[in-house]
Amino acid sequence: MNYLTEHLGKPVRFATAPDIPTFEKRVLRGEYDIAYMNPYHYVEFGETPGYRAIAREATKRIHGIVVVNETSTAEVLTDVDGTTIVFPAPAAFAATILVRAELENLGVSYTPRFVSSHESVYLNVQKGFALAGGGIERTLDSAQKEGLRGVRVLWRSEGFSPHAIAVNPRLAQGDTDRLQRALINLADTGSGRKILERINLQPLTSAKHSDWDDVRSLGLDFIQTEADQ
Repeated sequence: MNYLTEHLGKPVRFATAPDIPTFEKRVLRGEYDIAYMNPYHYVEFGETPGYRAIAREATKRIHGIVVVNETSTAEVLTDVDGTTIVFPAPAAFAATILVRAELENLGVSYTPRFVSSHESVYLNVQKGFALAGGGIERTLDSAQKEGLRGVRVLWRSEGFSPHAIAVNPRLAQGDTDRLQRALINLADTGSGRKILERINLQPLTSAKHSDWDDVRSLGLDFIQTEADQ
C-alpha cells in the first residue's frame, strides 16, 4: 500500500472482508476502487459492475488442486468417491469450480462442505476432518511456508488465466494508468521484487479484458456464495 500510495500520489488503503460472501457483495456493489479477484469473479464482475483488469501475473496459470492427507491411500481422483470433500467457497474458481467439474465428469459422488478459506481446507484435511479438499498451488505453498505439514496433492487441473488486479470503472483514467505502471514496474527493482516475494506473486504484466476468454468459454453461470455457508 505504501508503494502504490507513493506512485499514485494519493492514499491507497488496504481493505479486506471477513469472508468470501461479504467480499462478493462488496465487489458487486462496487465498493472497492481496486480489487484482486479470482478468474471466475473477474468474468462476472467485469460485466457488473464493470471492473476492468489492469494487471496479472505474467507467466502464471492457475490450477485447481485436490489435496489429501499424506497418510491417505488415495492415488487417483476416483478414490475419493463417497466421501466428504471440503472447499473454500462455492464461487472459488480453481479450488471449487474446476475441481467439482472434474468430479462430475468422472462420475464421483461426494458430499461438499464449505469452510470459508483455503487455509481451512488444508487444515481440515491435515486433521482428518475430511478425506480431501480443493485448493490452488499458491495458497498451498503459502500454507506450507507457514508450517503446514501432512498434506499432499492428489490431482491438478489444466491451467487457466490467473487472478486479476482490476479497477472500478469510476477510477480516473490517469490514476488507472499510474497504478498499472506501478504494478508492472515492481519487478524492475530489488525492493519491488521483495514486495512481490512477500505477497507470493510472480512479476506482473499489463492485462486486458480478453485475457480471461478461456474462463468465459466454460460458460459458467454465476454462483454467488451464500453468507451462511
